[in-house]
Amino acid sequence: MRRTIAITICALLLVVPATGRAQTENRYKSYGEGYVFFGVRNAKQGKGVAGVGGDLFIYKGLAAGGDVGTTVTSPDNRITIGSVGMSYHFLRSRTELKVEPFFGAGFSSLHGNINTHGYTYPFDPGQDRTGHYFSQGLIAWPTKHLGIRFEVREYRLFVSYGALENVIPGGNPVEFRFGLTLR
Repeated sequence: MRRTIAITICALLLVVPATGRAQTENRYKSYGEGYVFFGVRNAKQGKGVAGVGGDLFIYKGLAAGGDVGTTVTSPDNRITIGSVGMSYHFLRSRTELKVEPFFGAGFSSLHGNINTHGYTYPFDPGQDRTGHYFSQGLIAWPTKHLGIRFEVREYRLFVSYGALENVIPGGNPVEFRFGLTLR
């Protein structure tokens, strides 16, 4: 009886630390990432952009998310672009890598309060436009929960005339973003 108890205790002393070590070796799994960004938009006016967003992971690296960015440098020509879409984050399950490249696509809506200085544009249906976007980027993870985000995003908005044409030529602005990501 004593021998059986001693063998059981020795087995437990060997198995319990091994299971604890196996759990700590696994990478921290997050279900989402939130971010804040600052950037530059290739527009004629109001080039500085700032905003917030987030991604919710659905399956492995596949995520659904959204963000809102607005012009911060030109109060007369404030443009706000809200986006929702899907993204895929590569190398998310690799523990030894500290980078996470991603790409995404989705739908965007542009809302602007453009100062036309009294000019009226014929056939202008208003200042709100919609379209799609494509993005690609990289998140560097220096710590477990804080990352540095670099992103390039191109919008394909239906802006080809009117007051917005003077601010965003052709309706295809490109944003270069830099930000912080939390998970």
